[in-house]
Amino acid sequence: MDQTNFFSLFFLTFITMAFVLAPVSSTTTSTTKKNTNFVKTSCNVTTYPSVCLTSLLPYASAVKSNPIRLVKQALSVTLKASSTTRSMISTLAKAKNITKGDAAVLKDCIVDIQDSISEIKDSLKAISSLKSSADKKFVLSNAETWTSAALSDEYSCTDGMEDEEVSPAVKKKIKTSVFSIARLSSNALYLINHLNI
Repeated sequence: MDQTNFFSLFFLTFITMAFVLAPVSSTTTSTTKKNTNFVKTSCNVTTYPSVCLTSLLPYASAVKSNPIRLVKQALSVTLKASSTTRSMISTLAKAKNITKGDAAVLKDCIVDIQDSISEIKDSLKAISSLKSSADKKFVLSNAETWTSAALSDEYSCTDGMEDEEVSPAVKKKIKTSVFSIARLSSNALYLINHLNI
């Protein structure tokens, strides 16, 4: 009799848990899909949709369906990529046997990318203060200006290579890396420009 009661209790507990957990699992899947769709829909209209998806889809659960969080994440991803680019250019500049042209371009590029990093940080600060700001349009305008300036500085780095004799290997490395962060900046700028506040 005791054994029968034990199995009945076990079975009842199992059935109850199945009913309790099933809706949670379904809700989680639904929420995940909603968050993913939000990022996909937002990215589809940016300047570089595939770059946007690759860089932001991994953060869908943190972004949820919040456009301000999406912009902050886009800027954070840009900032991280810019820092990596600056490190790469600094390493190239320290090479022993670089040409005079390479050295000049790399030096200018380090300054350009450093300026870009500062401007992306300023933009990120502005977006982070947006919710509590009394003048949201002004803050948003500042974020747009700083992100646009960052984009200009990134392109200044590659433009500088046209005026100097730069070795093909250095030119390729810089262009690949800088164009990559410029695409991220461009997408972030698009998302900022289309924030509805």
